[in-house]
Amino acid sequence: MAEQNPSRLTETFDLLTHPYRRYALYYLTRESETVSIDTLAAAIATWDGDHTGTEPSTDSRDVEAALHHAHIPKLADAGIVLFDVNGGTIELEEPDRVEGFLEDTARTDGYVQTAASD
Repeated sequence: MAEQNPSRLTETFDLLTHPYRRYALYYLTRESETVSIDTLAAAIATWDGDHTGTEPSTDSRDVEAALHHAHIPKLADAGIVLFDVNGGTIELEEPDRVEGFLEDTARTDGYVQTAASD
């Protein structure tokens, strides 16, 4: 994990406060290429249902809107992801900044690492 100064550390913790941003980062760290925002939104909606043991509580269109307008731009502004707004794609840019925290948060969130889809 890259060394962090106090203000950057505070920003990193802020980025990890919302479960959609954490899950987006979990998903992106296992993908080797760009991911479409609709694919990511569907995965988050499914994870939400799996995590709570119920049907997805949030429609993937609602998740996609939240990702598009709030969560992905916040990660992009921090330089962690590249977000092609016009193409609707997301790519991990600077994983080292959050990588060390993701292992711990993934355990807490109940995220199970699976092989990347083919």
